This record gives sequence, structure tokens and C-alpha cells, in this order.
Amino acid sequence: MSFKESASSFAARMKLGPHHAIERFGVITACFTVTFAMLLAGTITSSASNNRARLDETALYTTSFTTSRTELSGDVEGVYTNGEGTRALVLMRFRDSDSGSFSADAANYQAFLTGSNERLDTQALETNITGSIVVFGSTGYLGVVLESDAPFAKQILNLTLRANSELVYTEDAGRELREDLRDDGSFAEFDQWRLFLNPGAGGVEEAASLDEGRVDPAALYYELVLSEEERAVREVMEAQLLEMGSYLNRIAEYEGEMGRVNVDGVFIEPPAVPVQIDGDAITGQAADEDTESTLELETDWVHPRGYDFDWRSGTVEDGYLDGIMPADETSYITFLNEKAQAEDEEGSQFSANDIEWLLTDGNDLKDYGRSQQAMEPLTDIMNNTTQAYQEYYRIKNAYQVDSYNDLLELEVLLRGVDSAGSVNSDEEVLLTY
Repeated sequence: MSFKESASSFAARMKLGPHHAIERFGVITACFTVTFAMLLAGTITSSASNNRARLDETALYTTSFTTSRTELSGDVEGVYTNGEGTRALVLMRFRDSDSGSFSADAANYQAFLTGSNERLDTQALETNITGSIVVFGSTGYLGVVLESDAPFAKQILNLTLRANSELVYTEDAGRELREDLRDDGSFAEFDQWRLFLNPGAGGVEEAASLDEGRVDPAALYYELVLSEEERAVREVMEAQLLEMGSYLNRIAEYEGEMGRVNVDGVFIEPPAVPVQIDGDAITGQAADEDTESTLELETDWVHPRGYDFDWRSGTVEDGYLDGIMPADETSYITFLNEKAQAEDEEGSQFSANDIEWLLTDGNDLKDYGRSQQAMEPLTDIMNNTTQAYQEYYRIKNAYQVDSYNDLLELEVLLRGVDSAGSVNSDEEVLLTY
């Protein structure tokens, strides 16, 4: 059989001839229909799976807010839960420009909670939830603590916060509401803002301070806010110790050169080390993969406005002030204020002009300056040593005055939250629907 005859026979069997066009059209249409249906079903299944995955992992859907009447702005810092997943905190912070315009009393706030989905449709809550509102003094931070009778379901929660006390006046307040809030008349009547969160999500952070029996504003504030700031200050102090150590090594190197380098048999007489630096040493070891740093500054001179206590073995949460205040001082505010205003003692300020640079022949090295090129090896040592003294003194001041004060200021903040923080746990503080 020829190739042409074989092709004709195959076309006849497969009904590919001109007399079967309608049948072929039907088959092709059916194939496209089935393929499209399969693709559509796969797309829907994939979309549902992706939505489910997002719901499972997304703890926070709202990252900022603006109050509806007073137009105060803030950011949502995060959502945290206890280890059992039955208590959650959504932490918010009013921005610095507005932090003094909101009430620092938790009793002036109320919250409303319901379930939601990704289309913002209201749904019933999947667990029974109660709550309280915590305000961290005048820091600008506030939060809502949610208590669930079972681990939080992976469900979006619609949380509305209401400030019952308006501390600022805004003309035409509430008239320019967001489009999604205009259908809810309460946002025009009351100063409110709305958040969407999912404390049952897999990506939520745990906070050990939420495991405690009662809501403790100071413990929460330290763990979630101050501990990170304290870590940053400690990193700066660690870097300052390393830098001071390098300058002390450099000074020692230059002092060695004074006994080695000469010009025509003339050496530099090692000058008296400035009192602010004399005897200083950086002891201990820097951190490595296996051990933590033990570096510390050993010094006989402390800046009048600075400190020299062991910061490494304590924490802001444990407190430093009680251990460094004089026995006859009862107010840490008075102590810190007097310290900050302390005047420089005689000789406490370092000046390179006060250093004498005498030579072994009795002449003053400063008298040569750059006028005699032959003396350049010695003037280089003088200038390098002077610069090292100046840089070391600058870093030491930053360490003793600025960094130590930064630590103490964090402790003062924590004490303020401990004394002024408030918790509203009244029965009507959180209404669910």
C-alpha cells in the first residue's frame, strides 16, 4: 500500500475527511471545555490554598491607623501571644508628633471585637474572647490584651478602639472618613480606629511576659520595647570599649617609639600622661563564638557627669539606680539632675596644648614645628600621640557620659511605666459581637 493510500485510510478511520467536519468541531469544543474546566478548578483550588496559607501565617493586616475625629496617627508595632496561644496583645504606638494628645489613662478607652474574613465580611468569633486595655503611661504606647477560652483560631479579628476622651479639637472632625468607615456612623460620632489581626496565625511572636497571671504594663513594656533599645545601647558600649582598647594600644606603640626613634641622638622625653587617661586599661576578652564579652574599662578618672558602674552584670529591668545612688539620697530624679548639671572639676578637661613635649637635649619639640624637616620623625610621634590622646578622651567621654546615661534613661522610662501605666479590665471594656 502506498503512503497516499495509508494516509487516506487513517483519515477515514479517524473521521478527518471533509464529510465529518461537524463531528470534529464537537470533539474539539468538548476538549477545550474540559481543559478549561480543569484549569478553572485548579485555579480555584490553588487560590483557596494560597488564601488559607496567608490566613495561617499572617498575624497583622493593619500596620498603621488614624483616629476618626482627632486624626491622631500611630503604628501597630506587632501582635504577640503567650506560649499557650490563649492570650494575645496587639501593641500600638502613637507617633511622636501626636503622643502628647491622647489620654494616658486606660479607663478612657473601649474596644469592640468581631470576626472577619479577607473580604472584610463580619463573621462570628470562633472562640470566646474577653479582654483589657493597657496604656504604658505617657510613652505613646497602648495595647489591647485578648483572652481566649481556647487557643486562638486562625481567624481574622476586626478590632475597633474607641477613645472616650478627646484631648484635641479638630474642626469638622469625622467628616473626611475613609470610605470603608463611612457606613459606620460611630466613627463620626466617636474618636475611633480599626485594626485587623489574626493572633492564631503561625507567624505570631511569643512574649514571655504574657504568660504571667496578671497584665503587667512594665513587664510588657520592657520585653517588647525597651529590651531591644537596651541591646542597642550595650552594642554601642561594647564597640566603645573595643575602640578605646585600640587607642590605648596605639598610645603604647607611640610611647615605645619615643625610646627608639631619635634625631641626631636626641629623643623625646615621654610626657606626663593626661590625668583623664593615665592608668586606664581595657581588661577582659572580646566575645567570640563560644563566650560572651567580658571587656571593661579600668580607670581612676570618671567624668563629673559620667558613671563607672558594672553595667554588664545588670539589666535595665533589674535596675541600676538603687545601687549607684548615694546612701543619703532618696530621689533618683534629684540624683540624676544633680549629676547632669555637675560642673567640670579643675583639670577635668583634656587639652592637647597642656602637654609638654621636651627633648632629651632640653629643647621644646613644639618650638620646631614643621620648620625643620630633620625633626619630622619626632614631630610625627608627637602629633600621632596627641591625636590618639584626643580620640581616646572623646570616646571615653561618650562611653561614661552618653552611653551610661542612655542606660539610665531607659530605666527611668521603665519606672515611669511601672508607676503610671494603667490597665482597664472592666466587664464593658471589650464588647464582642
